[in-house]
Amino acid sequence: KIKEPEYTRAPFWKSFGEVWGDRNIKGVLLIQFLLQFFYAWMIIYTTIYLHETVGFDWSTIGVIFTIMLLPFVLLEAPLGRLADKVGEKTMLCIGFIIMAVSTALIAFVTDHNAVIWTIVLFMTRVGAAIVEVMTDTYFFKKIDASKTHIISFFRTARPLAYVVSPIIATILFTVFDMKGLFIFLALLMLYGLRYSLSIEDVKPRA
Repeated sequence: KIKEPEYTRAPFWKSFGEVWGDRNIKGVLLIQFLLQFFYAWMIIYTTIYLHETVGFDWSTIGVIFTIMLLPFVLLEAPLGRLADKVGEKTMLCIGFIIMAVSTALIAFVTDHNAVIWTIVLFMTRVGAAIVEVMTDTYFFKKIDASKTHIISFFRTARPLAYVVSPIIATILFTVFDMKGLFIFLALLMLYGLRYSLSIEDVKPRA
């Protein structure tokens, strides 16, 4: 007995103009792109780095990654409730800072110790889980189901990031080694603070 909303169908450039003209929507979409860029880069290059540079075998990497991903299971529901009390803007800033610091540590940790690497990578995903939840909750507080053209932009951030990130990495490899890539990624996550600070907190829908 769910009533279908009235869907808005708009040409691409009109939709783009609507998105770009709204500071809050533009900010959260760019945050979503940065988050998906982070995921794409970490999925590809962390595995290579741990195996080829640090020297972990695949079974150890499997254990590290299993623990690393626990924040997405343990934190996302509590974070969603916390967002309504603290505000997504503050939590996004905290998430990006955690992501930036922990990602930078990847370039500086030299110890072949699985526990240390598990903690560092776990913290990268703590930050990512915070940003992921805050991005989704903020976006769907601002947009309802009728805005399918804007939702499409939001969902396109992921495939776009998975295309763009390897291209940028390929270019950077001409100048930097693998450690340089993680420092660049850390700086990019720190840049995410700009968009986090640009948005305005909103109250949850009744």
